[in-house]
Amino acid sequence: MNRGSVAILGVSALVVLACGDDGRPADSTASSAPGTSTATIPTGTTDGDASSATAPTGSDATSTPTTTTGSTDSGPLFDLGQGLDVAKALQCSADLHAVVDTSGQVVEQCAADQGCADAECVPACDAAAASKANFGCEFQVPTPPTSPYLPTPPCFAAFLTNSWGHPAKIEVTRDGVAFDLGAFARVVTPGQAPEDWSPVAAAGLGPGEVAVLFLSSHPNAIHPETMQNLNCPVPDAAGAATQVDASGRGLSFHVTSDIPLTAYDMAPFGGAFSYIPSAELLFPTSAWGTNYVAVMPPVGTHVPPGPLWLQVVGAVDGTNVEIRPTADLEAGPDIEAAPAGVVQAFTVDAGEYVQWEVAAGAGDASGTLILSDKPVALHTGNRFLRLQPMMAPGGEATHQQNHSVTALGYEYVAAAYETRRADLAPEAIEYRVVGAVDGTALSYDPPVPGAPAALAQGQVVDFAATGSFQIRSQDPEHPFVLSQVMDTCNIPGGTRPGATAMGFMQLLGDEEWVILLPPAQFLQEYIFFTDPSYATTNLVITRVDDGDGFHDVTVDCLGTVGGWQPVGGDGRFEVATVDLIRADVGVNGCTNGQHTAGSDGKFGLVVWGLDSYSSYAYPAGGNAIALTDLVIPPG
Repeated sequence: MNRGSVAILGVSALVVLACGDDGRPADSTASSAPGTSTATIPTGTTDGDASSATAPTGSDATSTPTTTTGSTDSGPLFDLGQGLDVAKALQCSADLHAVVDTSGQVVEQCAADQGCADAECVPACDAAAASKANFGCEFQVPTPPTSPYLPTPPCFAAFLTNSWGHPAKIEVTRDGVAFDLGAFARVVTPGQAPEDWSPVAAAGLGPGEVAVLFLSSHPNAIHPETMQNLNCPVPDAAGAATQVDASGRGLSFHVTSDIPLTAYDMAPFGGAFSYIPSAELLFPTSAWGTNYVAVMPPVGTHVPPGPLWLQVVGAVDGTNVEIRPTADLEAGPDIEAAPAGVVQAFTVDAGEYVQWEVAAGAGDASGTLILSDKPVALHTGNRFLRLQPMMAPGGEATHQQNHSVTALGYEYVAAAYETRRADLAPEAIEYRVVGAVDGTALSYDPPVPGAPAALAQGQVVDFAATGSFQIRSQDPEHPFVLSQVMDTCNIPGGTRPGATAMGFMQLLGDEEWVILLPPAQFLQEYIFFTDPSYATTNLVITRVDDGDGFHDVTVDCLGTVGGWQPVGGDGRFEVATVDLIRADVGVNGCTNGQHTAGSDGKFGLVVWGLDSYSSYAYPAGGNAIALTDLVIPPG
């Protein structure tokens, strides 16, 4: 019997400020990477602005970052902690449900179907779009390719969470064909099997509810070693598998709502008993960008590897895209091969995605540059990631949605996940960092032996660290990507208790890969859903002192989180890990399912689910606001 799956929600902690400000101090000037020249692109350009994005140029194979100056963008502006002058006495509340004054007193409570943007009550979807947060009203959901060792594609599902306080009417289409929501969408009910969950009500997904959209599956999907059924527990929307098996073009599921939702996906649905699960946080189209420096998971130790892949997803017909890959990308139906180091132009339409597989033996394509004239999404993954030097079971599929260049940070906290070692000693955790511009100088607090001191544009470096640490570059014009990897469960000396699923040895967790968010994108509240099929669920929490001290973080069933440990010597960050469930036993009465974590200050939250030879991880939410105005063209 399947026992559930994953979904989460975050609430934005943005503060609306004056119009006409670009989110930087008034005396700031654009800077360029050392050794490069600086060009100016048209004013008013932002990474996620479809009407003014820099068009691909197709010029040559060198990339010079550019910055915008003198922006006249009249969109909402947010307090990024960079010393802006407050030009308005009114702003939006942290949850976007009210207009407040500078002391936080409510001036106007927005209606239940509205939200706050630019210190005004507007339709809820408009408020969510302006916030550039991970919740929104439109999602394009491509199907990630799963393990090539499954004989047929398994159940693919998306998860929607509503914490807005008003029922959400949801529509799902694919290639213009609308699906009957009642046939494939179910509301999660704790204590019931997924096949017994009720359909989404005609009035919509209620406040606080989580819906699972069973989107596609091959009717005969099974795990070949355990014979575990990997079909969806109810008839899926498409009635067939929808993944693209190699390079080619595919059709995404278009999910819309009249109230902001948070979305996640998982493939395959069925959690721990699939042994190859992977999940990701989905960003709405309102938070997409036009410029990306790709990060992929490691190639791994399996021969042959992966294969690794990337998807470019369209939201507007006729979107022009340029890509300069760092590894050879294979040709497929309706798409040409993209050789490493060569700029390739292509188009993608709304509801369509272009998927490339990395050529065998070509490594991975981290550092690939993408630029489009309208917002696109970038997803990357590895169909079979194995990280072990010995012959043993193990290996999982992985996939993550990448963050656009403007949403990248120059400061991150690498928060170590809870150790799996039987002796409870800290694990040496693998990290992968990718440079966005040349001349990026990196510093660490505390120092990390073997970590890179500098990055060039597109350079990818893997390193290991024991314990949590800060990593930062010299300034916001030198952003980079940071991701974290969980190693094999075949740890010398074995793993601690926590795994209960039968079929393989009860070794805790397995390969997983997650892209980390910078603290500048953290929120103040997360509503998340943990997969009931996993025997152990752990939260990794990072809190920030923004100058007014650390604030308590509470988790509904746990109460106030304790056990905080400082990260670095400047007193700005602390990290804690807490179990909700360990080996099927709830902590303080906690059960898997829907949960809420909140604080008066910003904090980050990564959810980990672990069982025998299986694990998933993803950030519980976050913003995608512009932290830099860099544009990095492929040519």
